[in-house]
Amino acid sequence: MIVIVGAGVCGLAAAYELARRGEPAIVLERGQPFGEQSTGPGRIFRIAHRRPALCRLALRAHTGWQRWEAELGVGRLLGSEGFIAAGACDETAAAMTDAGAQFRWVDAAEIARRIPFASPPWEGGVFDPLGGSLRVGRALSALARRVDVRPGDVVSVADDGATTLADGTVLRGERVLICAGVRTPELFGPLGVQFAPHTRFAYEGADATGAACLSAPEGYGLPLGTTGRWAFGQQVPDPATVRALFPALSPVARVDCVTVRAPWLDAGGDGWTVARRGRVVAFVGSNLMKFGPLLGELLARAVLEDALPNSLQTVSD
Repeated sequence: MIVIVGAGVCGLAAAYELARRGEPAIVLERGQPFGEQSTGPGRIFRIAHRRPALCRLALRAHTGWQRWEAELGVGRLLGSEGFIAAGACDETAAAMTDAGAQFRWVDAAEIARRIPFASPPWEGGVFDPLGGSLRVGRALSALARRVDVRPGDVVSVADDGATTLADGTVLRGERVLICAGVRTPELFGPLGVQFAPHTRFAYEGADATGAACLSAPEGYGLPLGTTGRWAFGQQVPDPATVRALFPALSPVARVDCVTVRAPWLDAGGDGWTVARRGRVVAFVGSNLMKFGPLLGELLARAVLEDALPNSLQTVSD
């Protein structure tokens, strides 16, 4: 039996990929599936990163999202709006060039055309044509229906795969994958990571449908599918800055989750780390949703094989 701790994007994706290989797993979740680090209706997909390795992995993940669309049969999962990295983007452009990814430079006028309700202060940026808004609620709900998710509050995981629940039940996992977000270091051991609260707000006041996704020094934004709403997140919420950037919009909803701080993240806050002890693999990271299909494949391999896949270790090295 393969035991997966955590029903966020990584746990569900790994369980789905294991099932495709004829290796069913059980996913243990103490709360609501995808209710913590993976919570919310949307995320940004982008090839544009500041490290070539992440750009290459994102290109593979793009193919994975197309596969999920075909296999899960729940409609579009990855939008075609495109993604804009605004402001100083030389590092991003160099990384995309190294990875062989398509992009082009845009000026302030094009940013305003692609996000028509914005009042952009940036002189320009990089446009990533493969970027777009992910329908993550739709995707994760579809994955959860296809795997065995069970309620269970895991309190310890031994090297031999013995997984103990709060009610005293012990499950004997041939292999165990821990991708439980904030609880991963508690269950596995130190991973060089800290967690902090994070809030994203959803806004109304102009139709954001079809607007490009955005990353800028002030924060990141995306259209929430076809709802017409615009979501915007910041490290520290700053309503005055949001009003200046999007003067027609007003906040109508919020999502509270967590953000990750770790030395192995790149300058944009993207990355992950993976470790193994005995029969147990632990995985934790930041901004993982866009890599979901690829991480599912790589984590399934990590569970089934004795060596961790090179592509999984590339980011944490």
